[in-house]
Amino acid sequence: MKRCFKKCMLVTLIFMIAVVQANAAKPDLKQMIKQGMEQIHVEKNAPDLLVVTNAPYLRTGNTFGIEKVLLLEQMTGCTTGGQNLLFFQRPQTNPLSITLFNKSTSDAAIITWSDEKKIKETINLSLSNVSEKSFWKNQNRFVCAPDLFTISTISGSWALGAPYDYFKCAELHNHICPGVTSGYLMARMIQRDYPLKKGEKYTIISCPVWCKEDAFMTMLDTTPGKGGMIVKKLTKAQKEKISIDNPAAIVLITDKKTKIGSGIAFSFDFDKVRALVSKESAKPAMTFALLKYLDQPEKFVTVAEKFTVNEDLYEKMVTAGSNPYELVGLTR
Repeated sequence: MKRCFKKCMLVTLIFMIAVVQANAAKPDLKQMIKQGMEQIHVEKNAPDLLVVTNAPYLRTGNTFGIEKVLLLEQMTGCTTGGQNLLFFQRPQTNPLSITLFNKSTSDAAIITWSDEKKIKETINLSLSNVSEKSFWKNQNRFVCAPDLFTISTISGSWALGAPYDYFKCAELHNHICPGVTSGYLMARMIQRDYPLKKGEKYTIISCPVWCKEDAFMTMLDTTPGKGGMIVKKLTKAQKEKISIDNPAAIVLITDKKTKIGSGIAFSFDFDKVRALVSKESAKPAMTFALLKYLDQPEKFVTVAEKFTVNEDLYEKMVTAGSNPYELVGLTR
């Protein structure tokens, strides 16, 4: 009996040691965050520290990624109120992505965490590095490659002092690019030059379509679900028939009840954006160059046409199958 008991105890002890060893071999998220901060030489509450993560958007069963945000706040001192904890949207089933970025050195410790992989990589995300096409040619060597453009553009824009509402646009769009920045610039012009009066609403006829729609929704609260955003894709032939240069969007400013008001057709000149950087530069270079002009949308945005809106025209413009430029006489 004693011999059997000792044998059972020995088996139990061996099993417990194996479990401890197995758990010790598994990386711990808290440990990886600590090591990441050490590797990029930054301490908790450092003014140069930025955290970028997709955590709030993730879900595995009944576990939500938002639970990781508290850990990040506790370990790094970064907060949303401090504008040094920024988010980006991803599908709920994506791996957790956490970037620890040191502004003074541009070094980033990037953690990719899922059941299949728990990886920490250190990459230098200096503006000069990510603005070169050569940096992106071999991006697939990194496990974090699917999120690398997002991480680098958000980190670089933060280092350059971009405003918080700009990052809210990036959060919805999940990265920053000249396209979403064009929407930010147009939204700034609309807010400045065409503020709403009591009882009025914006309706954006976003046509042609590119990244700008996400900035409109964020800045002006013009979501499709509330009827504030109508997205219409045009064929190449339809685009060529538009009589204004560089068409971007049509904004209707109307009474909420009567739908009477005015409309404005906006143009956006991407040639002026491209002229800001060398032709050999990568897309992030244009994004960073545009940051100097976020308060000067008129450098790239033009009011191409204004017109009067009544209920009949409003309904026709927002209805599927209609070409809004034809309806207001802006086609050849």
